[in-house]
Amino acid sequence: MNVLSRENVMKGLSGNQLKIIGVILMVIDHLHQMFWLQGVPDWFTWLGRLSAPIFLFLCAEGMVHTSSRKKYLLRLLIGFEFMNVMSRLITYFMPNENVVLMNNIFGTLFVAALYMVFTDMLVKGVKDKKPGKIIFSALLMLLPLVIGLLNLWVIESLLKYEPALPIKFIQAAVFALGLIPNLIFVEGGFAIVFLGVLFYIFREKLVMRIIALAVVAMLSFGTSDTVQWMMVFAAVFFPLYNGERGGGGKYFFYVFYPAHIYVLYIAAWFIYR
Repeated sequence: MNVLSRENVMKGLSGNQLKIIGVILMVIDHLHQMFWLQGVPDWFTWLGRLSAPIFLFLCAEGMVHTSSRKKYLLRLLIGFEFMNVMSRLITYFMPNENVVLMNNIFGTLFVAALYMVFTDMLVKGVKDKKPGKIIFSALLMLLPLVIGLLNLWVIESLLKYEPALPIKFIQAAVFALGLIPNLIFVEGGFAIVFLGVLFYIFREKLVMRIIALAVVAMLSFGTSDTVQWMMVFAAVFFPLYNGERGGGGKYFFYVFYPAHIYVLYIAAWFIYR
């Protein structure tokens, strides 16, 4: 299927077609991540910066149109937990000092979707003029941040006493803490989660979505990832979205995302060992 054919562009792109574009860009990015020592050029990762905003855009749309938010969130959480375990097992049996396997966009999408739910609760509390609901919603919004800060404190405390503690104990503790999605340790961090929430808040205002992307991209200057700002170019795809989900492929991303990462990682392991 040619998602960029003239016919599709004239009709606009469905959610599934937009997802395919995001997947292609994502794979290009991960090719650079896994095989940069083999000469894969840096511009592969430039293109890859566009993938996360596309997936966050679709996550916001998914939270608007899904028939069950609980099932949607559960799928993301299962994907997150599965990858936590699999990544640990694969890197244990196939260590590769040239590749850091920390990919888990499921956690980012889960936390972003969770904040979308909290945002709705807060807005409803304000509209209904119910202080209790407003306070409860605000506390829920603080929870993923508090969990992240607690994780950070525990990890720093464990590392402080590393000489007196077995390294396997520290690794096990870090792994256990990583099983709880939070605002600090998800892939992309706070800024990417915040972008997803803005996409949801401005779901009926395309221009505001593009401005939100531009602002977050601009704020990425000065971070350790000097090319993250290039995610602003994902905005070219947003006006093409026609608001339709498109047929088939409901679980495609949940299978393809971890599968392609582990296939590429294992291939890199064979090459570099």
